[in-house]
Amino acid sequence: MAFRDLVGNERVKRALQGAVREGQLGPSLLFSGPDGVGKRQFALALAKTINCPNASGGDRALPDSCDLCPSCRKIERGEHMDVLIVRPETAFLRIEQIRSLCEHAYRKPFEAHWRVFIIDEAETMTEQAANALLKTLEEPPAGSVLILLTSQLTRLLPTIRSRCQIYHFAPLTTAEIEGFLRERFVRPEEEIRLLARLSRGRIGKALSIDLSVYREMRREVLELLTVLGAGDRVRLIRAAEYWGRRLDREEFERRLDVLEQVLADVLRLQLEAGEVVNADIAAHLRSLAVWWPPSRVVRFMEKLAALRRDLWRQLNRQLALEALFLAEA
Repeated sequence: MAFRDLVGNERVKRALQGAVREGQLGPSLLFSGPDGVGKRQFALALAKTINCPNASGGDRALPDSCDLCPSCRKIERGEHMDVLIVRPETAFLRIEQIRSLCEHAYRKPFEAHWRVFIIDEAETMTEQAANALLKTLEEPPAGSVLILLTSQLTRLLPTIRSRCQIYHFAPLTTAEIEGFLRERFVRPEEEIRLLARLSRGRIGKALSIDLSVYREMRREVLELLTVLGAGDRVRLIRAAEYWGRRLDREEFERRLDVLEQVLADVLRLQLEAGEVVNADIAAHLRSLAVWWPPSRVVRFMEKLAALRRDLWRQLNRQLALEALFLAEA
């Protein structure tokens, strides 16, 4: 995608295009913001723009790539010899990866105006890798641009942050994500609205959600809240067994996410405050208020938060849930 096709973070977009136009683009950039808000796409759009032979722009116009030429297409496909993305191969970016990047950064471009190196999840660099990169940031090579992407800015060394131009990315608005989904996909309006609200401002999240899976988990959560409200202890013990023993850790935590989201919506509807995520089932959520007044919702959510904090101790999830559910029944 070219800059004109990117959604959200207009301030960052204008700042980057303005820096290209004025010749003020630094050799080391740092894109900071939550996962899924478009940092990688912005980095690729910048790489296209500074290397596109047909880039638009002038004295007043903001420069942008054509997104059609061989250079732009190669960058989009990840096949351009002068645009390299480095990602963690394990849990960390290793010193060997960074040393290889730095070595290539000092070489002349093969076919482009600029060599562009994108370091994804830069916060995962080991201390040795970060120190190796620091030497290159202190003496930036001519003809190369380094772009660091991070969702955890404070995990980067202060010396690295101080040597980069920092651009802060924010979550997108619900309206921006709805517009993006409408333009690119043919889906019922109800699904578009639900995906946009579930994404919490992240396009990447909106694209990754399987609504059929989400709705099935939501159905289980609604059933659980109904059983809790009715105080059916036999069914609660069965629910604790299913959630605690038959689900793996990831599936269990995903259901906790949905449970907390649904409870938060119940609270919002009762207090008439904030955006309801599951607006497509608002009538059902309102009916739960018979059993779930605000004070009970808040108390139960606090207990769920405590359960999450205890997960790292490898507690017996089934027994913990039984105790939680039966105490609440």
